[in-house]
Amino acid sequence: MSTIHTTVKNPELVQKRREQIVLAAINLFAQKGFHKTTLRNLAEQTGLSQASIYDYVGSKEDIFFLIHELAASSAMEAMKRSLEQVSDPLEKLRRVIRAEFSTMDKLADAIMLIYQEGHILTKPLLKTLLKKERAHLEVIESILDECVSKGMLRSCNVRVVANLIKSMVDAWVLKRWDQRGYASALDIEKTIIDLLFQGLTEPDSLPAQSQPDGHVLEGKSAIIVNGGTALSTAIISFLLSRGVTVTAHVDTVKKGREYAVINPDESQNLRCYLLTEYGPMTPELYRTIEDEVGPPDIYIHDTGIGALKMTGNGQSNSLAGLKLRENVTCAQNLVATIQESMCKRSSGRVIYLAPWAWDKYVNALSYEIGKASVIALTKVCAREVARFQVNVNCIVPGFIKTIRPSPIQKDLCDQLTKEIPVERMGELSDVTNAILFLAGDSSNYITGQALRCNGGFDMCAAK
Repeated sequence: MSTIHTTVKNPELVQKRREQIVLAAINLFAQKGFHKTTLRNLAEQTGLSQASIYDYVGSKEDIFFLIHELAASSAMEAMKRSLEQVSDPLEKLRRVIRAEFSTMDKLADAIMLIYQEGHILTKPLLKTLLKKERAHLEVIESILDECVSKGMLRSCNVRVVANLIKSMVDAWVLKRWDQRGYASALDIEKTIIDLLFQGLTEPDSLPAQSQPDGHVLEGKSAIIVNGGTALSTAIISFLLSRGVTVTAHVDTVKKGREYAVINPDESQNLRCYLLTEYGPMTPELYRTIEDEVGPPDIYIHDTGIGALKMTGNGQSNSLAGLKLRENVTCAQNLVATIQESMCKRSSGRVIYLAPWAWDKYVNALSYEIGKASVIALTKVCAREVARFQVNVNCIVPGFIKTIRPSPIQKDLCDQLTKEIPVERMGELSDVTNAILFLAGDSSNYITGQALRCNGGFDMCAAK
């Protein structure tokens, strides 16, 4: 900002007014063109007088420089945020591309203007902006160098590759006239990443671990609260198989036949915080976990108790109801902490698991209250964090089969199968595939939703 002269001594006011002028100018230049837009037009658009505008900028060329500076600083800030708490070089590269693409998409009109009218800048100003562009490319180059040095990418001219990546991203803006209606922003982003990591090779000719689906969550991190239920352990195993680093808060590491096999001692990508050692999950414990393992890309909170058998007495029903209520309260208490963490990074997925349908057979009232509470919590939280690119959704699981039939499943399977429209119990994979969808990029525009994974059972209940 100091490159452009101003007569105003208050730097905060200068920053505020220049942002106001720049945003108005981007809209006007896009509509009327740079040369046909006058300072009178800018004054009308901003609500400032022409004299006031001259207090902050000397000419339209100054405004053009500030537009370029806004785009450059926004892109650099987004890149830096995307790299926080990330150590895997390939994941750094993916995140930088996504951050770059997100910035270009948001500032599309400004980027188009910069390409069209860049020649109007004086040599000193142009030299200043080219230095910023060089620093921007050097971030990508350093990540490429790291990937090559660790044997993750073959040796290449990183300067050329960095410029090609930048050019591919910019093509969404420069060639949008030809792509509109044929591809979405997400389609282009995915294509760029696929081209970089897989080229145009037929997927069938790639090793299984190189299939595009295998990279949807690879390199990401997840924190799972109440990870000791049969459903949560299946989700943990699934995420680990997809290359996700998982941290779970569990009451104990269970090894019954109904549970997926998870053993922290056998996986470098799994870390468990046991209830008996660390106590219940609280905002303070969550912050401690984040300090030790880093903030997650995906936060999953199971609010159910994962009932595996029917209770035989009132005391058991009462204890089950208390646990269901405690789980929902825990999720509510963590909301502010989760939001603060993810909003700071301007990215993330929050997925709540409502109590699964088996839980209602141990305490029907607490089950229904818990399910409704989680759906309401999801909608409220989604509204609060949507502008920070954080998606909040929940899954409402129906009657899901465990790995081996649980006692409650044996007791009720025949009766319930007749009542479920799809005429079968749900599989654990039905829920984990829903997790894959909500945690991945395919659900970028989905937030505040309750995904009912129940074979249509609620349609019958509504009759």
